[in-house]
Amino acid sequence: MALVAISGMCLAQLSSTVTLSNGIEVQVSANLGQPTGQEKLTVEMVRASGNSFYRTFWDQNNLVVFAYELAINRSSDGNEFRFVAKPVGTEFAARFPQADAGKPVPSLSSEHDFRPLHSGDHDEIGLFEIPGMGLTVNDSIRVALDEQRSASTGAFQLSGLKVSINGTPSAGPARVTVSGRYAMFYIPGRGAYFFSTDAPAGRAFVKAGSVDGNRMQFNAENDSYECAANQLILVDSQSGEVWVYHDPSYSPTGNWTRDIRPGEPEPGEDFFTSASDSLNWWLAEASDLAQKPR
Repeated sequence: MALVAISGMCLAQLSSTVTLSNGIEVQVSANLGQPTGQEKLTVEMVRASGNSFYRTFWDQNNLVVFAYELAINRSSDGNEFRFVAKPVGTEFAARFPQADAGKPVPSLSSEHDFRPLHSGDHDEIGLFEIPGMGLTVNDSIRVALDEQRSASTGAFQLSGLKVSINGTPSAGPARVTVSGRYAMFYIPGRGAYFFSTDAPAGRAFVKAGSVDGNRMQFNAENDSYECAANQLILVDSQSGEVWVYHDPSYSPTGNWTRDIRPGEPEPGEDFFTSASDSLNWWLAEASDLAQKPR
């Protein structure tokens, strides 16, 4: 993602959205106040663990001016979401020692519990100010379920996806449609599979498959995968090539990715599909945060 002036920023550069096949959509958006344009910021989410993310704010010098960790949890009945904003600490510093040229990255002074959110709700947190630059920065979190989710757009849409491995039905169907710039699915015991319509910079994706209408096929570790959906898989094309990355060690933690339904006990791990505007929702950075954000 190129660094651009605040006045030229669009919403996509200030917000991060992910949708899951259990019906959940989470959007985190930054409001910068009334920036003068002297200080140029970009914002991104970087995966910290299975249910938490580092939210990082970059300046025009590719340094992080503020960061915090955001954890997501879901109630046992599936209807309520709890978000906790945490200060970044030694784990962040060890993982990204050059985030602020070796200095401690400014962060929250203490943990902040957002109010419990139900579908359609949102809440905000004030983060930091830069005097003289017009920057008074806060983050807003919004959640939605199923029919209350917004209509996402992007390269992929995975609708009711079913997966067969070497000719044997193995996972699915997913319950709802997810769509976004990137897509993935997770199969317990096999890990996660990530998809792009091009070769993402700095990532170990390979051109391993193709899409034809509502079917996608690819190969990974000598296994053949056939995926069938209820709708066209590529939003803007009937067919095309697909770049694939398989992470067999991927394992989500927490319960926000699980298909929890009211009145049912909390399940174990589930097959799920997901789509997002950024690979960093799922994949940790391949190298130091000193790189420009993507």
